Amino acid sequence: MSLLVLTSAAGAPGVSTTALGLTLAWPRDAVLVDADRSAPHSILAGYLSGQSTRGNGMQGLLQAHRERSSMAAALAAEWRPLPDLPRPPGQDAPGERRFVPGFTHLGSVDLFEGAWPSVVAAAREASFDVVVDAGRTGHRGLPANLVAGADAVGLVCRTSLASLAALPLHLAPLVESGAPGRVGLVVVGPGRPYGVREVAEQFGVPVLAEVAWDAASAGELNEGAPVGKRWARTALARSFERAAAALSEAMHAGRLEEAS
Repeated sequence: MSLLVLTSAAGAPGVSTTALGLTLAWPRDAVLVDADRSAPHSILAGYLSGQSTRGNGMQGLLQAHRERSSMAAALAAEWRPLPDLPRPPGQDAPGERRFVPGFTHLGSVDLFEGAWPSVVAAAREASFDVVVDAGRTGHRGLPANLVAGADAVGLVCRTSLASLAALPLHLAPLVESGAPGRVGLVVVGPGRPYGVREVAEQFGVPVLAEVAWDAASAGELNEGAPVGKRWARTALARSFERAAAALSEAMHAGRLEEAS
């Protein structure tokens, strides 16, 4: 199926919140993989209310790679259910949601570089879509095999000058490593102050998705508090639904430039 990778250049534009929100809104079965190399475990601590890794997560995938065992089986062994968000009465989740926890040993981060081809191949053959929270690109960029194998790579950013200033340095390596037309921006808070058209023209890549600026709802999603019953009616929830539907359809149809 499809593989979406989300990352950021600098600051805290909301990569993990965006990855989580898109996964929960995804119109097909989806697995969220926490591949943030700084290992903040923000989803475990926040949305999953302080759960432990209860297993190896990314470490388990690395072990499967080392033993040359099935990566598909390793994914199934390491994921856990991802609870759904409140939905309007009579509306069920469009698919199953699962989560693979992040690294538990920082020393394993560099060792995982060689495992990405196996993970990408497993995602290609799976019956579900995969969303990878890759955290910040870092000074060395993202793993080349992950970028090259993704159906879409979204660089998450806000529209302030402080957020946009770091993009050129980090965007260029992604464009060079990714398949043509598969790298773009995921804009959080369009119009604060710049619009998505201005941003896309400035950086020469498409805006793959727009996420509403809704700090209160984002806090509900990532701070571990119970999500209110009104969640489905918030601007953030509606933007995740639109973005997930458009991205999923475009990635599966090979028309990524039309996602926005």
